[in-house]
Amino acid sequence: MSVHSVLSRSKRLLMNFPLFPAINTPFRAIQTGRRYIWPNLKCWVSWIFTSRADANFTYAITDGCKINLAASVASILNVPYSEVADYFAEIENDESFKHHLARLWESHPERYRTDDNQSIGRRMVWYAIARIRKPKLIVETGVDQGLGATVLCAALMRNSTQGHPGRYYGTDINPKAGFYLQEPFSKHGEILYGDSIESLRKLEGPIDLFINDSDHSAEYEAAEYEVVKRKLSQSAIILGDNSHVTSKLAEFSVREGRKFVFLSEEPKDHWYRGAGVGISV
Repeated sequence: MSVHSVLSRSKRLLMNFPLFPAINTPFRAIQTGRRYIWPNLKCWVSWIFTSRADANFTYAITDGCKINLAASVASILNVPYSEVADYFAEIENDESFKHHLARLWESHPERYRTDDNQSIGRRMVWYAIARIRKPKLIVETGVDQGLGATVLCAALMRNSTQGHPGRYYGTDINPKAGFYLQEPFSKHGEILYGDSIESLRKLEGPIDLFINDSDHSAEYEAAEYEVVKRKLSQSAIILGDNSHVTSKLAEFSVREGRKFVFLSEEPKDHWYRGAGVGISV
């Protein structure tokens, strides 16, 4: 009989005794530590010494997560799974896009706190939705370095070559935000600097795709949805990049009679547990 079998049998025999929780504590610590804590700790230690990032972590996501995300988007938008998966592959394998990021990173003013490997992670969901829906107007609040902006403009660039032109507007209070949004992608979009809510009030609609990714306080997020709701097109999609932290997009969707789902991402070989995409349709 194996050691594992002996321990399991012993645990079953002791389960009905009052002292079982105390006896079981070291076994619980070993099992959960080995399975959940140590792999994460190992990734974190490696990341500390090999990565420069100190905010807005970038990472690849697992193959299983990509399948889950693609299948979910296909169900939400009522399109074939293969179409979504093809769009995921399209942006992941876009050499001109990857070269654009790698080239600009060399002169990035914050390259010493930013990794040169700019994996897009959950943003491939943004890309696929933009490719499927062919939006005429995309608005993203909170641009930061411009990785998401460039992903969305890459979708608009391909849409344009297929006869479906569109425009991207990003908003950010930081006048230096949006470093990666340069030519050729900047031909399809621009950044409006200043308070995001004030910028939204000035924007003309209708907005076909709206992404909330600015001030991550629940109050500010909710305020953005209230400002933008009258500017949305009839079939507009809202993506919440803060939906793993707050329920504001879900609450807004319930009030406005919209459907809402949350898609979680699973980082590959990274200590961070991942964020996700809230989708309101």
